[in-house]
Amino acid sequence: MADDPKKQGRDRKLASTQEHEVAYIMKAAGVTRQKALEAIREAGPSREKVMQYLGKQ
Repeated sequence: MADDPKKQGRDRKLASTQEHEVAYIMKAAGVTRQKALEAIREAGPSREKVMQYLGKQ
């Protein structure tokens, strides 16, 4: 989720370790907080790559 919901483009495709971003990944991928943080750290900030890392593409 983008920091500003009205914002379109690159920011909406990135994942960060902000709490709302981690919560989104946890819900979307059905994983624990620790696993979501690990995926962001290992796969980088691209939400697509994070989901691929978690096997949810």
